[in-house]
Amino acid sequence: MLPWLTPYLDQFAKWQAHDRLAHAYLLTGPDGVGKGLLADELARYLLCKNRVGCGQCHACQLVAAGTHPDLYRVEPDNGTIKVDAIRALTGPVYSAALMGGAKVVVVNGAEHLNLNAANALLKSLEEPPAQTYWLLTSSQPGQLLPTILSRCQKLHVPAPAEADALAWLAGEGIAANLPLLRRFHGAPLALKAALAGQYLENVHKLQGDLVALETRRLTPETFADRWHKAALFCLDELAHRLLDQARLAQGLPALYHERLDRQERLSEAALTELWQAVLGQRRLLLEQPAVNSKWLLMDIAWQLLEGRSDSLVG
Repeated sequence: MLPWLTPYLDQFAKWQAHDRLAHAYLLTGPDGVGKGLLADELARYLLCKNRVGCGQCHACQLVAAGTHPDLYRVEPDNGTIKVDAIRALTGPVYSAALMGGAKVVVVNGAEHLNLNAANALLKSLEEPPAQTYWLLTSSQPGQLLPTILSRCQKLHVPAPAEADALAWLAGEGIAANLPLLRRFHGAPLALKAALAGQYLENVHKLQGDLVALETRRLTPETFADRWHKAALFCLDELAHRLLDQARLAQGLPALYHERLDRQERLSEAALTELWQAVLGQRRLLLEQPAVNSKWLLMDIAWQLLEGRSDSLVG
């Protein structure tokens, strides 16, 4: 178990020991802090025949193997949780537990519930079956129906202390630094997954394309065409770089880069203006998934060419 999750397990064990459990919990926090792992551990506690998450009883072994018949999981499918996934649980959760104890439903990424699915879930939360527990996780709880929020006891799981996160990453054999961790909002699991993929390679490619854009060897149209499928990554990296350049202009240390040259030709105000423009496009992309991401990046690229692109290269 991740060390920063232990206090939540301890608190949950106390609630269970004193029969003070709620029928529904919402685990919130940024992506990559282990909310799903915590939900799995809570499910083990609830299903354990010894009521302590012993890891030794038959129920705990079935949970570990992913074959416990009274543990149900719902995950987003292509970015959405549809009503059929929730309705499929109606029969099982309102029936007796197959192993004679509790029933547990884990809904990961609950913010992806569509409206019909959310309403179907709400009905079960309003009329909870006996000995049935719902464990929801969400990195964007503001997207959930207020009525769902009101039916759940909330457990917020923030990013661990930076020193703890770096120590855990080192124990996993990952050489990470604080600026790199900050790019992932302090979430060590998110950083680990990114480094196992092509994150650093993509950062290098993006930097090269920014140089080419500045020197007009790459047009805004071509830049947008190359990066629109990774628009959120692109905007995040641009935002980090611009903010750090603005901090350097103020004589402050960079937050997201170990080494970054200060650009002398742009004022702090100009850098901040560009940073705010990038954040605005990022917000639009998140709030309106159907927006034309190629257009968003082309717009930013043109702004960089209007005498500002040097702020991103260094």
